[in-house]
Amino acid sequence: MNTLIKKLMPFLFIGIAMVAFTVGFIVLAYLFVFGAAVGVILFLLEWIRAKLTAKHTIPTHRHPHLHAQKKGRVIDTDDWKEL
Repeated sequence: MNTLIKKLMPFLFIGIAMVAFTVGFIVLAYLFVFGAAVGVILFLLEWIRAKLTAKHTIPTHRHPHLHAQKKGRVIDTDDWKEL
């Protein structure tokens, strides 16, 4: 009886490993599906919130005078070449 168990032990370990791999793969697949579902729900909630609270801005390509160049100083130097 003891030799029979010794001969069957590798097959038992292989069977247990295959079952564990299959169960792990199924759990991982469910986690991916659950994560995708949560991601879609969060995306839709944020998209709806953005649509409801959108600031109505005037597109600048229709009114170029609203997108005038800002006044300021430009310091033109060659100091960066010394680095």
